[in-house]
Amino acid sequence: MKKQNWSSRKFETIIAMVIVLAILAIGFLVHYKFYLLNFFFLPVIFSGYYLGKKRAALIAISCILLEALYLVFSHQVFGVHFQLTQDDLIFLISWAIFLFLTAWIVGTLSEKKDKEVFNLKRAYTGILAIVLKYLEVGEEGKSRAEKVAELAGKMAEVLEMNKAEVENIKSAALLSDIQELQTCLPLFTQTTEFVEKESFSQVHLSDREKIMLKTTGLLLSEIQPILQSYFVHYRQKANELEKSLSAIPLAASLIALAELYVKLTQLGRVKVGPEEISSLEDIARLKGRYFPEKAVEALYLVVY
Repeated sequence: MKKQNWSSRKFETIIAMVIVLAILAIGFLVHYKFYLLNFFFLPVIFSGYYLGKKRAALIAISCILLEALYLVFSHQVFGVHFQLTQDDLIFLISWAIFLFLTAWIVGTLSEKKDKEVFNLKRAYTGILAIVLKYLEVGEEGKSRAEKVAELAGKMAEVLEMNKAEVENIKSAALLSDIQELQTCLPLFTQTTEFVEKESFSQVHLSDREKIMLKTTGLLLSEIQPILQSYFVHYRQKANELEKSLSAIPLAASLIALAELYVKLTQLGRVKVGPEEISSLEDIARLKGRYFPEKAVEALYLVVY
């Protein structure tokens, strides 16, 4: 894909340069009239739209330099002598300025459009990742993500958290099993921002599809902070046993605790930093250090 992109840009650069050379050739044939300078806007606009502002600016500067060289050496090389008046100089200077500004503005707008399209694709990718995760099931019985979500939800209910919080914890737990969670978290944020600011008035979507997108955005805005805290404190800092639990949302701790217990039941032995966990009693040793006390107590109530 990158190679194809590079080849496309190289081809477009060649086209822009061919246009410049063609304009120069026409200028030489008719001994260069000032009105021909307007044709230099063609390669500049073309390169700005397809190649971005940097390459467009370089081509604009190249055109200006070529015109300057032509005016300087026209008498020696082509036998054409220019008597430039003050108006001619003002015209040439304004032409050069507007040529460069055109390259910069068109290139900037093109890059902005490309960035918006790229962010839109990332946002839809984020939505797709969520949908696939929700549809994912194990070949036999429940997947690990579903088991973690169910256990975390039950612990949240034992702690008498409200219905919305319980559902958010279960939703976040389903997505916490994504291996590329660090990559997906910005996607979730972009998806939320896109859905919140997009009116969908110019998009051909049914009312049901619009409601689904709005609901997805609302859901992500609530579970993204939970997933962010879970990732930072229980993945990036997984080996840090003495945690500042007051800075960690309870929802993130419940997901991490549920995940640890599910792994323990499946593997029989799990490492948490230097600690080796092989039973509920080992998990109890982490109470107040790695997990909040009430989270561990809720696990005991759910399991027994």
